[in-house]
Amino acid sequence: MKGEPIKAAVVGCGRISAAHIPRLKGSALFEISGLADIDERAARSRAEEFGVARWETDYRALVKDASVEAVWVLTPAAVHAEVATAALRAGKHVFCEKPMARTVAQAREMAAAAKESGRVLLVGYLMRHSPDALNLRKLIRDGRIGRPVFYRDVWALAKGNPSPSTHDEKLGGGIIYEHAHWLDFVSFVFGPAKKVYASTSRFKPDGTTADDTFIVIIDFESGDQAIWSESWAARGMGWEPIAVGRKVRPTLDVIGPGGSIHFPGPGGEKTLSLYLSEDQDGPPTEQYEWEQDWGANVSAIEAEQRHFYECVREGGRPNPSPEEAPAANVLAEAIMESSRSGEPVYL
Repeated sequence: MKGEPIKAAVVGCGRISAAHIPRLKGSALFEISGLADIDERAARSRAEEFGVARWETDYRALVKDASVEAVWVLTPAAVHAEVATAALRAGKHVFCEKPMARTVAQAREMAAAAKESGRVLLVGYLMRHSPDALNLRKLIRDGRIGRPVFYRDVWALAKGNPSPSTHDEKLGGGIIYEHAHWLDFVSFVFGPAKKVYASTSRFKPDGTTADDTFIVIIDFESGDQAIWSESWAARGMGWEPIAVGRKVRPTLDVIGPGGSIHFPGPGGEKTLSLYLSEDQDGPPTEQYEWEQDWGANVSAIEAEQRHFYECVREGGRPNPSPEEAPAANVLAEAIMESSRSGEPVYL
């Protein structure tokens, strides 16, 4: 019923749960009914940390509970599809952390389960709910610099996310696990892709198995083109500092027939600059401060949770919809196929 909190269960008590559980606990829109993790110590520890009375080592106990209305899927990507599909088929609404799934087939299975059950499935592609990223999208889609555009994103040299899923090919690897946000965002900005050409490599000196260095060219049906490159090959793991040799991670340029957009500022400031003057050496026409260097605001998780609530209680359309959400997986698989074959992949 509208106005009543949603009774939610959280499956997965790893690192990302520390971002979601306190926000769910602190919101009047949700009540946490229980937590689950296959690691008993992780489940018990999170329950004690956040004052949740119930914890389980088998997520099915929560999925089968008639009092649970929604399930937060915060497990490793390799089991997103299993947990989310089981929850949807049990009549629960589902929030699933990114990436949607390990493969395109799994993502489409989740979308089909959502359609069949009539329940909400929202995938946590944070940039769709982040003011900074949404502002960049609006500048492009409103035609401020004309269309089509050339969009280039270069993501510095990073040590690597401490999550093993980023560096273990069997658990997901960097393309789909760590870069699903970017793949979803360019799909959100430009729409369907028509061609992908990519080269990927593994250069990291540590004992990893997933490709960590990428050069990707995506041509969209809209006529826009995106180029993305990144390397997680620097020594070490961890967040501080995650970037090596730069104050900020990405360098972003959007070039159109009527102007250009650039990040960061000339001195490395977290500033997005719009240039519309013919004199591109002059001052920017407009500037926008970015809270995070990759365009994700701290407020985005709360906005995402509010959006989920509105979809469940008021019948809103999830953003992304279950039909749109597999796009990141489609691009990830096309990238790997192109890298293996040395040929472009047509979608």
